[in-house]
Amino acid sequence: MNWSLIARCSLRYSLVYAGLTVGAVFALTKSELALLTLFGLGLAVLLFALGGTGTVRMGTAMANADSMGLESTIVDPADLQATQLQSDVKVLFYGIGLLVCGMAALVLVG
Repeated sequence: MNWSLIARCSLRYSLVYAGLTVGAVFALTKSELALLTLFGLGLAVLLFALGGTGTVRMGTAMANADSMGLESTIVDPADLQATQLQSDVKVLFYGIGLLVCGMAALVLVG
């Protein structure tokens, strides 16, 4: 599992993009109802991203040898190349960011 890719994308989508969305909406509306709506939207996006595909992608999370508890010394060259995170994972991180940033903004404003 590429932890640096996950950390980088989670910071980008959860904190930066979702934080900018919450900040911009509150700056434009000055409404707590808008923040509550963003919190609800974040929950809906999170539930959609978790249950939307219906498939479990264990192959991307771990190799078969790792799932059995065995250490593998064989490295696939494709694993060493830079890749992008899939769209549904980006949506998941954005939904988590809307939840967290929306709740934090509600606590700070209210």
